[in-house]
Amino acid sequence: MATVIAANSPEENAWADVLRLDAGPREQRTAPKQTAAALKDRYLAHLSAQEKALIKYLLSSPAVPRLFEARFRLARVLALKAEIENDPKKTQQASDLLSSLENEATPEQKSHIAFTRLTQTMRLQRFPTKEQREGLLLSVKAFQASYPTDPRAAGLLTEVATRFDSEPRLKKTILEEAAALSTDPRLQLRIKDDLKRTALLGKPLRFSISKLSGGVLNLDTLKGDPVVLFYFSEDSVPSLVAWESLNEGLQAHPKIQRVAISLDKKIHSTQTVTKEYGASWLVCWDGLSWNSPVARAYGINAVPTAWYLDPQGKVQSLNLLEDLPAQLLSLENNR
Repeated sequence: MATVIAANSPEENAWADVLRLDAGPREQRTAPKQTAAALKDRYLAHLSAQEKALIKYLLSSPAVPRLFEARFRLARVLALKAEIENDPKKTQQASDLLSSLENEATPEQKSHIAFTRLTQTMRLQRFPTKEQREGLLLSVKAFQASYPTDPRAAGLLTEVATRFDSEPRLKKTILEEAAALSTDPRLQLRIKDDLKRTALLGKPLRFSISKLSGGVLNLDTLKGDPVVLFYFSEDSVPSLVAWESLNEGLQAHPKIQRVAISLDKKIHSTQTVTKEYGASWLVCWDGLSWNSPVARAYGINAVPTAWYLDPQGKVQSLNLLEDLPAQLLSLENNR
């Protein structure tokens, strides 16, 4: 006989607290300085609240319902915290928890565990070595073989393709396979964008866009110098971390022009982060966010995105944030 839980029982109240946190961090009434560190701390605080709520639920009764889901959610939260804090101990705790769940999981639940392990590895290997990205592709193929009817395989292929910017032919093949599998219109649009970007390698870019300081930037006027083109958004923590990395990496390359394109809707957001990171950049903003012609025309569907253009204005790197110092050195030497 199934256990009946009263609507206002401690277990149900604790679970309601867990679900409330699914909405994400609360908007703050007074917006503090939007630095990468501040946004990171805010996200970490939210993860800590989720961890506390899940543990409270698991301890609320010796026989809580949704036991698998609660422990599975806890494993994912611990893994995310471990990534942010760079804490190997928490990484191992999360992995051990998934392993213990695997022993008692149904086939469907095992697919969720396998998917979670894959996405965690992808986050940890956002800028993988050649061997790592080949390993990721093999792991995605193994997931596809183990769960041939799982619709998430197309998304995994699309995501792993982002690690192959330096191998455009293989990236194109992976994306085309993902497109053939996908029945999700949004994913199909993303794949179309990704293929559009892949086709840009070695080709010139030409566009004009409003500068934050006033006037219009015509990209052609920068020909003769190499250019780093950086797409960002103020509310993207990875964007701010990437901007810091670019500023540090470009110190040794003062002759490279720097163009940052904001996909923020509000000019104030762009002005705020420009004061912090954009002193040496031509920062551009047209208020059209993701619908900006300079985003749509080139398949920009995620930030941060950083490209390198040679002095002729041709795209020579679509993944400049991957091993930035080595790429800059190589690209500059090959001019």
